[in-house]
This record gives sequence, structure tokens and C-alpha cells, in this order.
Amino acid sequence: MATLTVVAHDTTAELREKLRYAPDEAFKNRVKAILFAMSGKRRYDICAQLAVDPKSVTTWVGRYNEKGTDGLHSNKGGRPKGNPKWGAAPFEALAKEIDKGGYWSIPRMQEWLAEHFKLSIPEQTVWYRMNRLNYSYKSARPHPAKGDREKQEAFKKGVSLRSWSR
Repeated sequence: MATLTVVAHDTTAELREKLRYAPDEAFKNRVKAILFAMSGKRRYDICAQLAVDPKSVTTWVGRYNEKGTDGLHSNKGGRPKGNPKWGAAPFEALAKEIDKGGYWSIPRMQEWLAEHFKLSIPEQTVWYRMNRLNYSYKSARPHPAKGDREKQEAFKKGVSLRSWSR
């Protein structure tokens, strides 16, 4: 089995120095894998030494070959680039509009925001932001929490409530 090919972005001394000041354990493990690969160890030997999957070692070496040690840092998550962050103004204006009354569903809120602010905001975002402003949407079919089952069944069967209540 052939050894891994590593592009020499850093010397072993530079990698050892980066290892000393590593921001987290995952980064340290990745740098160790690169050091082992640079010293000529095979992928499965590196896996046994670090107790990781062979695919991980291959991925780390590939990232190092592309970006150097920058490719070995952990992904901290968060909002991806290009994902818009909505300001508060459209939602505050929507809240004022809702206060005027009427039926407001999430799709209606989305339409209002698109019409007045030219924004195409996802349903979940509208719900979340309005919920934070202490507004809730009214669903199309309300379900009473403590409804009268007999009246509900009568309604479903088409019996008018007047004739039922007599």
C-alpha cells in the first residue's frame, strides 16, 4: 500500500509549532496526521495511531494539500455566507399592521412583507421573528383546546347547532 502524498506547505518544525498552539484537540489530531503522513507512514498506520477512520485521514490530507493548515481547522458552524440576516424594521412594521386586526396567517404575512418591503422571507423566519415580538399566527383551522366533542361531531355530520341545542 502506497504512502500518502503531502504537499509541503509547511516544514515539520512549523507544523510542530502549530501543534503546540493548536486551538482545539480536533485540529491537533489533524496536524498529527499530516506529520505522520509527511514522515512516510501509511494511512492505516496513521488511523491506528490516532484511532480515527481511514477516510478521515484521507480527507485531512486532501484539505491540507489544498489549503495548508487553514484547511484543518474545525468548522464552527454559524450562518453561511450569503444567508441574509433580516433587520427588525420589516417585522415591527408587520406587527403594527397586525394590530389593526384581521386574519393573519404566515403566508399572508409573507405576502405583506414581499409587497411592502420587497423581501422573500422563509415561513420559518417569519414565524420565529413574529413569535419573538409576542405575536402568534392564526391557523386556518383552529382546534379548541377544551372543545365539546359532541358539538364537534354534530358539526362534522352537518347538523345545525340550533337544532342540536334544543
